[in-house]
Amino acid sequence: MLTWLSIQGLALVDSLELEFAPALNVLTGETGAGKSIVLGSIGLLLGERADAAWLRAGVPRGFVEGTFDLSARPDLLEAVRALDVEPEEERVVIRREIHADGRSRALVNGRTTLLGPLRALGEVLVDLHGQHEHQQLLKPERQREFFDLWAGTSDEHTALEHERADILESRRALLEARARGESDRENEARLREDAEELKRATLQEDEEEQLRRERDRLQHRERLLAGVSEAADAILDDERGATSVLKRTVRGLLHASAVDKGLLPLLEETQRLLNESADLGGRIDQERERLLEDPLDLDALEARLDRIHRLKRKHGADLPGLITLARTLEERLRALAPDEDALQEAEQAHARRLERFGSRLDEFLGIRAASTGSFAREVGARLARLGFGKAALRVEMADRSAIRERAADREGALVDPPSIPGLHFSFQPNPGESARPIQRIASGGELSRVMLAVKSLMAERDRVAVLVFDEVDQGIGGAVAEEVGLLLRALGERRQVLCITHLPMIAAFGARHFQVSKGVTEGRTTTAVRALTGADREDEIARLLAGARATATTRQQARELLRTAEGAPVETSSATKRRSKS
Repeated sequence: MLTWLSIQGLALVDSLELEFAPALNVLTGETGAGKSIVLGSIGLLLGERADAAWLRAGVPRGFVEGTFDLSARPDLLEAVRALDVEPEEERVVIRREIHADGRSRALVNGRTTLLGPLRALGEVLVDLHGQHEHQQLLKPERQREFFDLWAGTSDEHTALEHERADILESRRALLEARARGESDRENEARLREDAEELKRATLQEDEEEQLRRERDRLQHRERLLAGVSEAADAILDDERGATSVLKRTVRGLLHASAVDKGLLPLLEETQRLLNESADLGGRIDQERERLLEDPLDLDALEARLDRIHRLKRKHGADLPGLITLARTLEERLRALAPDEDALQEAEQAHARRLERFGSRLDEFLGIRAASTGSFAREVGARLARLGFGKAALRVEMADRSAIRERAADREGALVDPPSIPGLHFSFQPNPGESARPIQRIASGGELSRVMLAVKSLMAERDRVAVLVFDEVDQGIGGAVAEEVGLLLRALGERRQVLCITHLPMIAAFGARHFQVSKGVTEGRTTTAVRALTGADREDEIARLLAGARATATTRQQARELLRTAEGAPVETSSATKRRSKS
């Protein structure tokens, strides 16, 4: 509930602090006294736009701050945490600051926030009726939530939404799998041809580089042979070759070292060179012999390289990529048949799940449809008490047969699960007149009373913390006003209610009564709000009864009105008696 509200430097307010009761709080005062300032300040807490026009003249900065105590509402604690707001000691403190230069700032528990998140938080905390920005009853989705809460179908609606989302995701995955499978089957001949072509090519990792080297060698065979032969002769020639020279050198040093042992190291080094020369000559001679053999077919080698180049161009891959592609194509071809079987099984399972969803949706819609009559009767009874005569609030739902899209899947096509139809409220002000969407109710007072009828029916089921009613008494009086007061007080037993009223029959039912007044202090007009008790409250009720001409008689009437309101039984909404069907 909203426990505390502080308004500083806004409109006609210098400084104002209010503590609200957890039940019905009423605000009264002369027309133009500034009651709208309180509602406007609450609107700022809910995320309404603010500008410097809100500031009191001559004030550089103003603010409004409200404290919401959620200690008795674990459901709301969970809801605000879902909005990334962490309550402090189970409280949420919202502050809006406005500066003369047009800047404004919003804070939640001391942390700056944007208006979008603030509005989302405001919709959880406060339902404000009488000002179009926060008339939740105007939103079709909110109407659906109201009705499902009352009918006990809210949990099933949420479960169906989740199930439908899962089915849509399953359908998407199946469609993608089918598309891949069909693409593979359409291209199976090409896949198989490519796989066979790569398989016949018997490609090797380093083959291309080896073929290039061999081609270069064959293209320059004569030059290579001449050079290798010259090198072999330079080493192996019997007369002038390096080996012959080294042999003669070894013989000379062998004879000399017999006389001078100091020459033995030279002899050993020369012998090593002779051995290495003979080995080198042998290898060069082997290369010459290889060149003299019948060479490979250069045309065949060129054809092999051309084949590799064509495959590379065709598939846009290098040689290692072609080898990998060959393995991949084999795997895709092997996987085609098993994937088709698995896909058919998955689609059949999807169709069965879709069929179950359709049956479940039909049952859900049947429960909804069976509840519309009771809902209309009970709201209608409250509307009659609230001065609407034989007005009716009807629940309009889509034709079940029109929205029933079953998975008649003769050709295996995957279809979307049927969407969950919404609903909307239509208002029929008088018998014989056509019902109109509730958004077309022109009067804020009428809309507030319709909302009061709905809220009183389902007070324990709606999650919002605070209900604010303005203009709820517009165009009514007497017994109807008393019924409005009774319903507001009953609603206040389950939710905190703030109500601005001009009628004493409503004001008398308040658990806390605030008087809004306007006066001139030091030459400046100022709005003040004070909580009334005892004789002060009697005087205010008397003023509402008789205006400025309040007399002893009207004061006595005020006392009787307060005693009657205090002793009136609190109505128990039939919504609290209805067993939940969810």
